[in-house]
Amino acid sequence: MKLNDLMGSIYQYGGTIVMAGLFIYVFIQDRIKANKLQEDNNSMLKLLTESNKTLTESNNNIAKSLDIISNNLVIIDNKIDRNYEIELRNK
Repeated sequence: MKLNDLMGSIYQYGGTIVMAGLFIYVFIQDRIKANKLQEDNNSMLKLLTESNKTLTESNNNIAKSLDIISNNLVIIDNKIDRNYEIELRNK
């Protein structure tokens, strides 16, 4: 192949080659961005999972506290009733 034939081929098919090269470059860049996005999503999912576990533990602790408070209020209410009955009997 002579130099003139090579230059003619590049001139004739050069645009196609450039477009194919750009397509491959954009495709690779999109794959890199998609992989980065997937990694970011995975790390966010881990954080949300940990946060969900913490919130569940907090809700359980609040429920236990409310049960304790409720039981204490019942005990206090019973004591108040007994003291009131004792005062009524003493009068």
